[in-house]
Amino acid sequence: MSKSVSRPAHRGTPRPLRVPNVAIVRTIAGSPVDKLRTTLSGHGRLAGRITLASGIAAGALVAVPAANAAPVSHEATTVESAPVVEAPTLEVSATPAAMLTDIKQLERAVEVQQRRAEAARKAAEAKRKAAIAAKKAAEEKKKAEAEAKAYAASQQGRIERAISVASEQIGDPYVWGATGPSAFDCSGLTQYAFGAAGIELPRVSRDQAAALPTIPNDQIQRGDLMFWGSPVYHVGIFLRWENGQAIMLHAPKPGTAVREEAAWDGWFAGSIHQA
Repeated sequence: MSKSVSRPAHRGTPRPLRVPNVAIVRTIAGSPVDKLRTTLSGHGRLAGRITLASGIAAGALVAVPAANAAPVSHEATTVESAPVVEAPTLEVSATPAAMLTDIKQLERAVEVQQRRAEAARKAAEAKRKAAIAAKKAAEEKKKAEAEAKAYAASQQGRIERAISVASEQIGDPYVWGATGPSAFDCSGLTQYAFGAAGIELPRVSRDQAAALPTIPNDQIQRGDLMFWGSPVYHVGIFLRWENGQAIMLHAPKPGTAVREEAAWDGWFAGSIHQA
């Protein structure tokens, strides 16, 4: 006796094409690749019915859901750290061609999200480097100010200040016995300039020479004093060497003004640095 075999009513006829689950499609658009894989792995038959779209950049995985796949919850794919790109509104597809068009739109959305995330990362890195540079510049400025303050308090700093004050008097007339501020004799100029820098000198050139250590002429330094005569009758401030010639700043004699010029012959050096 033969048994009758029942056949499913649909066998032999094509199964109707079901539209893609739009919830899953939109979830994919806002999710990183690792989140996609995690989401898809939790949906039994869906994980085994993934269609890979050819040409997806950087290995991004886009799923076309099977007809009988379970719906996917939106709550499982929230991304907090990366900026999320609004997924394009996808029309319900009725044909495979339309579905592929939807997938390409999703690919572009994922690429935009990745580019924006990279741009945000670069902006944050640039901001971090700018903050480091600003901090370093502030520290260097503070250090330079401290060094400048220390130098100004040092002997050489005071000597440079004295030279600066004396240079400001260039053009003022020589007047015997004058100590400034608009006329000077030779020792009046040196006393005025060094006094403004915090270095006290006696009033007349003879006493100034006696107050300073005598040094060899070839050891003279910028700001040291140059003296003439025995007993001493004139004083000037050494500035520099030019072609083997010493250049000084002084108030020369009646009828002249404070000026720079080549040193007269017969001088000897008194050290302000060693005073």
